[in-house]
Amino acid sequence: MHEEKCNPKGCVLASAFFPGPGQNIFYIYPTMLEQSPQEQLETIEHEMGHIFGLRHFFAKISEAKWKSELFGTHSPFSIMNYGDSSKLMPADINDLKQLYELVWSGALIEINGTPVKKFVSYHMAG
Repeated sequence: MHEEKCNPKGCVLASAFFPGPGQNIFYIYPTMLEQSPQEQLETIEHEMGHIFGLRHFFAKISEAKWKSELFGTHSPFSIMNYGDSSKLMPADINDLKQLYELVWSGALIEINGTPVKKFVSYHMAG
């Protein structure tokens, strides 16, 4: 667990790494434990999405300084959104399964011209 991380907009509940070398930390902040069990579960599901390489639903709009590409179903009801729109949906699971199947089979090497990069997890790199 990590110390509380709040600002005037609210508190961060958790944070996780986006795949890449040297970025292997999953933080749970104390504020998350003040949430309902359902909110805690959804927060962990959301952070696991980042670990699998997913960006926020709104990444192309409000996180434009980091390049992102759309893949699969683009619906505001996604585990990669925030608040009431952050729900693990069947489309989230299907899209992630399809993405990984296509990448690991070699059938998907880029999305809209952006290369798909594979990373070996930290514990397997040694």
